[in-house]
Amino acid sequence: MLGSLAADTPQVVAAVSAPAVTVSAGGCSASPLPLDATCAAAARRLFRATAAGVGLPDESVYDGVIMASELAANSMHAQTGIQFDVRGCAVAGAPEMWLYLRRVGGEQELVCKVFDALPRWKDDTRPDPAVAVPVDAVSGRGLHVIEGLSHGRWGHHLTRARLGGWKVPGKAVWFAVPVPASSALDRFRRPQPGSVEAAGILERMLSERGIGHIVRADAPVSGMSVLSIRRGLTVWCRSRVVSWTGRSGHREWRAFSDLVDAAEQIIGAHEELASADTAAGGQGR
Repeated sequence: MLGSLAADTPQVVAAVSAPAVTVSAGGCSASPLPLDATCAAAARRLFRATAAGVGLPDESVYDGVIMASELAANSMHAQTGIQFDVRGCAVAGAPEMWLYLRRVGGEQELVCKVFDALPRWKDDTRPDPAVAVPVDAVSGRGLHVIEGLSHGRWGHHLTRARLGGWKVPGKAVWFAVPVPASSALDRFRRPQPGSVEAAGILERMLSERGIGHIVRADAPVSGMSVLSIRRGLTVWCRSRVVSWTGRSGHREWRAFSDLVDAAEQIIGAHEELASADTAAGGQGR
């Protein structure tokens, strides 16, 4: 099995051998995918191991394995952003598979994401599952399969790598599989960190992904902490909730039990703003 890194765990960051251990502990399993035709098989093994650890039923595991395979196969078309050393080994920007749990609408779901270092889509055209794929098309079917099997629980966003010598920007395509209530883990019901501690965890997560120059202000007496990430992106930690305003002006929030997903969403907002600044010729701060 491919090695995994226990990333974004509130308690500790340590190497583990099984993705399921990392995910069950509340962290994000991040694994490199091979740069050849074996990437889909590797993704299937990683998803299957994690799904077993969180108690997904067989049907959900079967669908998830197919979707993970499709995401990994798509990464084969987006390898122009990989950076190699003099020996030809990838040092940054290689495809990665991420797995973690989050809570949505009072239920838990297992999220599977595949990262690649190409921020834009092939031909600069974002996928639209509403547009039918021609019968004789040789590509473009994978995301339609994911749309069907996930029942619409999928998407894509800008982000940054978790692995490699430096955290290059790129995009992640994801799907989510509901975790049955009978198999749901207790970690979302455990005592959660206070506002100052949650802000510290978030700051570390963002810094580890290459986002620097974060300005933090703590007000323990008021039970509040604020992280100024960049112009147009301020994060508030208070009342056991992380909140921020996205580029669209919509207010987003996550509970302190969902700091892994909160960090991922905040990084996505950061990259969207950075992309807009680049397009407008701005300086980013």
